[in-house]
Amino acid sequence: MAIEQLISPGDRSVEMVGRVKRSVAGGDSTYSDPGTGQALAVRRAEDATLWDQDGNSYLDYCLGRGSLLLGHTPVDVIDGVHEQLTERGVHFCLPHRLEVKVGEALQQLVPCVDLVRFTCSGTEAVMGAVRLARASTGREKIVKCEGAYHGWGDLEFASVWPSDDGDLGPADAPRTVLQSQGIPASVADTIVVIPFNDADALSRVLEDRAHEIAAVVIEPVLAQCGIVPPDDGYLQEVRRLTLEHGVMLIFDEVSTGFRLAAGGAQQYYRVIPDLCVLGGAMGGGFPVACFGGPADVMQLVVDKTVLLGGIHAGAPLALSGADKVLDRIRRDTDPSAPYPVDHDAVYAGAGKGPGEKKVFPGGPPGTLYTRLFELGDRLRTGLAAIFSDAGLSCVDQGVGPMFSVYLGDGDVRELRNYRQVREFARVDLYASWQAEMQKRGVYLHPHQFQPMFVSLAHTDDDIDRTLAASEGSVAEIARRL
Repeated sequence: MAIEQLISPGDRSVEMVGRVKRSVAGGDSTYSDPGTGQALAVRRAEDATLWDQDGNSYLDYCLGRGSLLLGHTPVDVIDGVHEQLTERGVHFCLPHRLEVKVGEALQQLVPCVDLVRFTCSGTEAVMGAVRLARASTGREKIVKCEGAYHGWGDLEFASVWPSDDGDLGPADAPRTVLQSQGIPASVADTIVVIPFNDADALSRVLEDRAHEIAAVVIEPVLAQCGIVPPDDGYLQEVRRLTLEHGVMLIFDEVSTGFRLAAGGAQQYYRVIPDLCVLGGAMGGGFPVACFGGPADVMQLVVDKTVLLGGIHAGAPLALSGADKVLDRIRRDTDPSAPYPVDHDAVYAGAGKGPGEKKVFPGGPPGTLYTRLFELGDRLRTGLAAIFSDAGLSCVDQGVGPMFSVYLGDGDVRELRNYRQVREFARVDLYASWQAEMQKRGVYLHPHQFQPMFVSLAHTDDDIDRTLAASEGSVAEIARRL
């Protein structure tokens, strides 16, 4: 049997990480600390591979926290950005052709979008969507799910990873826990927290408080406590309840947008919200996000009743990346074959109901999404089988190219909300596995609650290598237990 060649900590990476800590608060601006693994400072990346400062290579399943749908170096994206940079200009603060191209692509692909407004980050886009919902309804409070992340803005950053050592409240009516010092305590009064996958909890809140609630803001798939998919029919019931009570529904699709389908989770689950937030995979690694919705709702932005913006919002370099990503997605769909919609279950636009006609743009997924789902499902189930064969308890769940393998104790088959994840997951055991994987040339985010992602740059050989690395890693941590 061949002896595994493990990657040892590199002096250059260690030195680089130390230098970063002396100039950047916390040593990292994205909370991607390598945890129990060796210090890792990236020198370059290509396709699905990272190289550190010492020349060690790692298959990458973090992918810029899911933003690299096409991998690290897609040629068409790089060419588009290079053309913009060298031939057309870096920045304008005036209307330009890429706003037209990307805006029209979003109109075509995303079911709820008539108009969009660009931002530089998902946090800003969520802030804009929530402000618009408050202005549209004349109400101030929002409802969010425990364990869902909607950016770090003061008015949304609550109950994302509430600690077990605090008073979390009942599982079916969680207490609002502000997630950072420095947020005014009064903000907690504007946020109502509910458990994910519990339509009855939402129904009770809306029955009692719909008159003061502007919007329900929801990740269609929870993606910041690992991956927790919606139960069958859950999102449809959320849509029905919000329409019944005159409350706006905002889909935060920073994680799911363009990863699950050309039209995101809206298309994949056949549910159309009032507003949506997009980012992440849309930019191909460049800092661009947006929020959008029907023209009548977005009119408040058009006429400047709702004010927001930024000097770099819709910047040409960022949109040049998004333009090429969306071009790639559009080439993979058939716009002449619209999806059928069950109009008794799915409604489009603010205040609209059965009988309103809305068809999803684009035909059935082509090779892009078929391939992403094949890669993701093969890796997820393969990893779970390795843990099972080693007698270790794990729960694997995800939606195609975004998934989690939770390590814990006990015979648990699925995790449906944040409390269940928190109770089952052994963060220490996962961190040990991540460190062993990193030694074997596979990079996963070091925290159990951060998902794994695959991209179109990953190959079948990459999956084989990853599963082989996991066999060695799992054998090592099983030996220690």
